[in-house]
Parts: sequence; structure tokens; C-alpha cells
Amino acid sequence: MAGAKQSFFNSLFRWTMKNTDDTTNTVVPEIIEEVSVNPVDRLKWCIEIIKNSKSTDEEIMKSSEELNHWTEELDLAKDFFTVGGGEILPILLDHVGDEIRIQGCSLIANLVQNNDHCQRIVIQSGILQKLLLILDQSENDDVRTKSLTAISALIRGYTLGQLQFQKFNGFKIVVKALSAQIPRLQLKICFLVNTLSISSQQMKKLFYENGTLDELINFYVNPTCPDPMHVVEAILSLSDAKKDVFQSLKERNNPLFDELEKKLNQRLEIVKSDAEQNDEKASIYQLLTFIQPSSSTVTTSTDSQVST
Repeated sequence: MAGAKQSFFNSLFRWTMKNTDDTTNTVVPEIIEEVSVNPVDRLKWCIEIIKNSKSTDEEIMKSSEELNHWTEELDLAKDFFTVGGGEILPILLDHVGDEIRIQGCSLIANLVQNNDHCQRIVIQSGILQKLLLILDQSENDDVRTKSLTAISALIRGYTLGQLQFQKFNGFKIVVKALSAQIPRLQLKICFLVNTLSISSQQMKKLFYENGTLDELINFYVNPTCPDPMHVVEAILSLSDAKKDVFQSLKERNNPLFDELEKKLNQRLEIVKSDAEQNDEKASIYQLLTFIQPSSSTVTTSTDSQVST
């Protein structure tokens, strides 16, 4: 807890500096009271408010916001579950208010990020299935995006989470969500696909078998694609999911294959003279090497362009 206290005071100092009147150099009076706050006591208070069936939506919203503040700023994830916080996660996710559901998703992401102990607790509670249902069925773009953020935090680097993801048809749900016209959600999916495919050949195989490659390419060739570099990286991460991935694409969907090749060459013309775009340029050349394996000029160009 000593580390948490130090982090708390660091956080409080940053908050104080933001809320100091530059003209008079006086600190907002409420800060004095903050110094004596015990973060774990505040967790308990907020959790009890949310558990209380008589609490108003406004009280639940304020409490969930405060929980997000504490868990984002401090290492309080284990304390959160020790004082019974796990009980409120289904309450937040099942709430009819979209803003409260968003807070619930954010809270889960804060709690489990790079924390296998908390990942295990949340996975075993069945929360992942709820999050996948929200991603699949919610009509609110922000709710869907936040649910994907929580899902990603739950399963990245955690094998049990990935097995549960597979069990509850996570691949199909994520691929379906990729076709939604929600750029923030689509880009988060690209990051998830890229991260999991690089770290696990099995996850790469399952993403590919569930049609992720075709959906990624459809997203990439769309003129409104907001971030071509990260999409092309996700496509590249699936390029060796099986032998002759792009030859297979050409045989089953030649128009899509042609669109991909055309878009890659168009992007190459845009980025090839820009030194700040070397990463995208390298990824494009690498993909073109897969797509045009007989072209020796592609490989040669790759070496000369990336080195400049």
C-alpha cells in the first residue's frame, strides 16, 4: 500500500497544479481536504453506493466515475476486488443507461490491464461473455467501442481469457463488429488482431479462419479508412496464417484482391517520399512481396526505399 500512497500523492500534486489559479497562485480550498483521503475507503464508499438498489442513476454515475479515477491513477486493482468490487461490475454492465455502461467497461479495462491476477478474477466471473454481448448488440457506438477496449485488456497476454474468447464466439463477434462504420471501434479491432496474431499462431489461425482478413481488406480499401498504416499492419499480421494466403484470396475473391493491390500501390505513391512514413512504407512493400511473389523488383525496391 506504500506504493499506492506515494502514487496517490503524486496524482494529487498533478491535480493540484492543474487547479491552481495562475493569477493569484492560490490553491482551490478543497485540495486541503483531499490530502487526508484514504483511496481504499473511497473505493468502499463508491462500491456500496452502486450496490445499493435505492441509489439514483446520478449517484451511480458519480461513484463509477470516481472508481475509474482511483483505479486509473493508482495501483488499486487488487484492493478493489478485496473490498467486494467484483459484485458491481455486472450491475454497471447491465444498467439501462449507456453512460453508466461505458463507465463499467472503462473500469474493467483499468482493473485488468497487464494484471493477470485481476484478469483471472474477471474472466472466472463470466464478465467476458457480457462484454461480447454488448459489443455485438449495443446500438450505441461509444458503448461498443468501450466494450472492445475492456475485452482487449482482458484477453491480451492471458491464455485463459483467449480460450474463453474462443468459447463465446469472440472471433465471429469481433469480425462482425469490424464491418460496422465506427472508425474508433474498427481501429481498436485492428490493434487487437495485430497484437494477438503476433503473439499467438493459434489466435492468428482462428482470426483468419473466421474471415478477419477479408474484413480488414474491405476496411483498408475503403476511401474513408482513417488510419491506413495500422490497418495494413493488421493485414500483414495475418499474411502467414496459412500457406499462400493471398493466392487463396485471389482465387475466392479476385476483385477484392485487385482492390487491395491497387490501394497498396496508391498508398505507396503517397508515402514513399516521406521519411516519417517509413513504417507504413516497409509494411506495404512486405505485403506486395506476398502478393507478387514472382516480382524481384518489389524486394529490391524495399531495401532501397526503407534504407533512405
